[in-house]
Amino acid sequence: MVLAALAALYFSSEQRAAKKGRKIELPLTAGFDASRAAAITITVPGKAAVALKKHGESWDVTAGDRTFGADAAAVTSLLEQIGTLKSATVASRNQKNFESFDVSDGKAVDVKIEDAGQKVSAHVLLGKNGPDIFSTYVRAKDAGTVYLVPGILKNMADRELKDWRDKKIWGLNGDRIANFIVAGDRNLQLKKDATGSWQAVCDGKAFSAGKGAVTKALQSLATLKAVDFIDGSPKEAGLDKPLRTITAVLDNGTREVLLVGADKNAFQHYVKPGSQQQVFIVEKSETETISPSCEGLKEGASSADNATAKAAYPGK
Repeated sequence: MVLAALAALYFSSEQRAAKKGRKIELPLTAGFDASRAAAITITVPGKAAVALKKHGESWDVTAGDRTFGADAAAVTSLLEQIGTLKSATVASRNQKNFESFDVSDGKAVDVKIEDAGQKVSAHVLLGKNGPDIFSTYVRAKDAGTVYLVPGILKNMADRELKDWRDKKIWGLNGDRIANFIVAGDRNLQLKKDATGSWQAVCDGKAFSAGKGAVTKALQSLATLKAVDFIDGSPKEAGLDKPLRTITAVLDNGTREVLLVGADKNAFQHYVKPGSQQQVFIVEKSETETISPSCEGLKEGASSADNATAKAAYPGK
């Protein structure tokens, strides 16, 4: 009987301890709906505020007097992270500690999100990393409690303007390219025939190009992304006398031109679309993919296909 009573007492005390230690997770941004976000203002001490605004399905980013298209993936990631903040671990309820956690108004990364009616739907202050580095101290604006939440959140919001910008160079549809011309340090011409096959002239020789190689080149051109931007003139990037000119002719006759300029370094090129003034930096591996070698284009092509190519380009 005594043993049974002791066992019951032990079990009861364990239950009470478990309930006492259990963390109750509540949304730190209760009622926030990421899909209704229309404007985000990020204020970092010592830097110009970054404003993100939604226009239809796309976002723009503004810092100072400069506005560009924003990287939708970066914006979506920020909204998702803010929407999943949980108040599981209380770090402090003492206002005197705000400064040490970097969640005071003068030290925190301030993120304010508004809906289309300019109503604030979430407003949080992101502080320093937690003891394990992979967590962050967070406080809701005007609230008195600091929470420790999972994730390296400060770096996600405190980005340079270039990191918020959309790095897509243009919005081409690779499936609509009917002719493709590379001129300069490399000479290549590709033409889609009536059957949908691609006929090539490369270094003066005609042959039928392998479908896989052509598709890779055209889709890489259509989805080309920059790794960085420069504010210098095209002449400074060697684009007044380009190393290579890549022209895509669409099925409606529209021509899109990409100029490849000087080397940024051993691994990167300066490039610029003919219709834009913005100079981009892209990896050389990308410019090589979109202007493939003759041998690379022959991969996957049959001898019968090559007979067709010679008929399409007599004398080549």
